[in-house]
Amino acid sequence: MFFKQLFDAESSTYTYLIADDATHEAVIIDPVFEQAERDLKLVREHGLKLKYSLETHVHADHITGAQTLKDATGAVTAVSADCHAQGYDRLLKDGDVILFGHEEITVIATPGHTPGSVSLLWRDRVFTGDTLLIGGCGRTDFQGGSAADLWSSITEKLFSLDDQTLVFPGHDYKGRRLSSIGEEKQFNARVAGKTRDEFIGIMNNLGLPMPKRIHEAVPANLEAGAMQAATRIEANPAAADTALQSVSAEQLFAAMAAGAVNILDVRTPGEFDTVKIAGSLNMPLDRLDAAALIARFGAETPLYCICQTGTRSQIAASKLRVGGLRQVIQVDGGTNAWVAAGYAVESGARKVMSLDRQMRITAGALVVTGIAAGALVHPAAYWLAAFIGAGLVYAGLSNSCGMTVVLAKMPWNR
Repeated sequence: MFFKQLFDAESSTYTYLIADDATHEAVIIDPVFEQAERDLKLVREHGLKLKYSLETHVHADHITGAQTLKDATGAVTAVSADCHAQGYDRLLKDGDVILFGHEEITVIATPGHTPGSVSLLWRDRVFTGDTLLIGGCGRTDFQGGSAADLWSSITEKLFSLDDQTLVFPGHDYKGRRLSSIGEEKQFNARVAGKTRDEFIGIMNNLGLPMPKRIHEAVPANLEAGAMQAATRIEANPAAADTALQSVSAEQLFAAMAAGAVNILDVRTPGEFDTVKIAGSLNMPLDRLDAAALIARFGAETPLYCICQTGTRSQIAASKLRVGGLRQVIQVDGGTNAWVAAGYAVESGARKVMSLDRQMRITAGALVVTGIAAGALVHPAAYWLAAFIGAGLVYAGLSNSCGMTVVLAKMPWNR
């Protein structure tokens, strides 16, 4: 299990980085703009693929690093739909599940501090943002807060979790790092032993000053910190060189509706002829030619890279960036996500199985052949199964696969 609790001293904000050990896919919770370089360094040092940047709410005391992290890693940014924010890739609802590798986080709507506050449940721990703090809770006197809603969120939702569930808050001002549901039920000064009316009375009479950065932070966080991320790149153009932009199928559709876009499909010709987005250009991954694309579109023209699932498009986008194209955007989920969203495609006369399926079938057949030959012919044949298994492990770790390269050159894929 990979888990890091990080701290920003200026705003007393806790940021959490979690990763799946097998796939190295990761999520970050409540990143801080000023700490983006720290977070990116951790991601790089541990060989992680940052899949999601999650917010527990629209913060008033710091600016999120969500857009900065997205620019650098392609991470999907997410916040509650009830925050009515415009700058995020995914709007979360109660009960949504965030998948990364073999891990999952469940979204629990916990309004009160703000209408869009959520808590995030992962394994034996819950990340509560400002809903439930250690020995306290978030204030409710601005941003549409409601003491009555907060009482319900804490006592009916969070306190319904197992008492052993660990509580990791969004902030702490006394150096405390974690608590548990059982401890908060018993010792939380604002909730334990209080009635609903007593709690509301306490919250309505706190008399706290407004957060120092509220007028700066809230507008910035409603757009995922996009302006700050852009300023960062303007001040340090080298920061853009490693940025790999990513969009969802829905965002690509919106871009197409707004005007002409250039879509580069990096699947094999056989896959492309089977089903494709109208107007897209096919240039298979093994035949990428950055110079030809620059000559055709220019180095600064946005180019949307798509494959079947999003894996090959990430590799292609990285190669094209190195080749001199400045605005390459990969489509997360690929044509699978496009079709699942119900958007129109063109279907050709050819019916070629996707390269991913071809690879799985071929690898499976070789493993079965090796095992069968080892049992029936000679034990040395077991090495075939072992070799293929090792190749699949390497493919997963390196995000590249020699078998797909070979299959892509087969006549039926041309």
